[in-house]
Amino acid sequence: MMRVLSAMFLVLVAAVACAPTAAPAPAPATQPQATTTPAPAKAAPVAVVDPAMAKLVDAAQKEGSVNLYSYNFVGDTAIAMQRGFQDRYGIKVDIVTGRGAEFTERLRTEARIGNRVGDFTEGSPAHLINIKNLGLSVSLKDLPVLQEKDVWKMSPDFLDKDAHVLAAYPMYMQPFLNTRLVKPGDEPRSWLDLLQPKWKGKILFNDPVVSSSAYLIFHPLIKAGALKEDYLEKLGAQDLLFVTGAPQALERLSRSEAPLYVGTQAALFSNAAREGAPVKVFDLNEGMAGQAIPMVVIKDGPHKNAAKLFANWWLSKEGQSIYARVKGAPTIRKDVTAGLPPPVDLDPAKPIFSTSEDADIQGKMFAEKAWVPLLKKGK
Repeated sequence: MMRVLSAMFLVLVAAVACAPTAAPAPAPATQPQATTTPAPAKAAPVAVVDPAMAKLVDAAQKEGSVNLYSYNFVGDTAIAMQRGFQDRYGIKVDIVTGRGAEFTERLRTEARIGNRVGDFTEGSPAHLINIKNLGLSVSLKDLPVLQEKDVWKMSPDFLDKDAHVLAAYPMYMQPFLNTRLVKPGDEPRSWLDLLQPKWKGKILFNDPVVSSSAYLIFHPLIKAGALKEDYLEKLGAQDLLFVTGAPQALERLSRSEAPLYVGTQAALFSNAAREGAPVKVFDLNEGMAGQAIPMVVIKDGPHKNAAKLFANWWLSKEGQSIYARVKGAPTIRKDVTAGLPPPVDLDPAKPIFSTSEDADIQGKMFAEKAWVPLLKKGK
């Protein structure tokens, strides 16, 4: 059984956990859904001392604009990132929103027909690693911001030694509790605590038929030896309360219909926590699975220098501060405060991140969904 489960988990390298609920971008043949800021009348003055940075800024400002294919830059986040970068460098920002698989296909089409449009994209590791493997990205080793020392919670290039795929911010797959139903002394302290009889029939979990949460939460922990290979089967015996995703889990948790939810990223619970919902993140001794949300600059893009400058700016203290505050998200930098309210602002004590090898396989084997029978037990 142990070998079978191990083989299953190697197959679990599924689709990305952070798939957004927004409608996907149109296919390349249709008009893109874009967010555009007016071109500035004059480039904003920028004080630059580092020669490499000065050269990059000058080349980027001559290009004058940048086209972003984005998974996360929507709504207020898109506006804040556009304005922040434009105010700093006087460079116009256009954003096309959609999903990673669509952007990969769009970029392949642009390369095939010789009509490059996209300069930059960000989203799930699986899709961005694929973009690199297709030869559609460039190395970002020369970004000036990467010369900063002792400011990183995680090195931006940890996913890719060639620095084509740089981590932009961390996402943790964390558990949540209802503070009315779970008192401080009763909080689970270990993943093994969730197997106690008192939690049977009381744990909300994303339906494994429609979600890859089982892989994203548990595969890194089992791979690292923090949990045993039979953990998922034991958790499935706890009569889990299946939900369609984080929004339904948040609603049920806030209404005190269940004490625990395992789990999703804290940013999805930020607004509810600010409004006083009785929800809270808690930590567990063995650690928490994490995923880096990365970015790439597109090879032969029409505004390659502006794209590199945008990547550099997003990793800077200013760019990270704007994104964390507006998105309500963690940050990759030690000198930036996360944009999360106190009830859900908790970096795991032992984060265990998915690797580039995990991301490279993700999506290819998702159809197998080997975790479904382990969790659903024929329900």
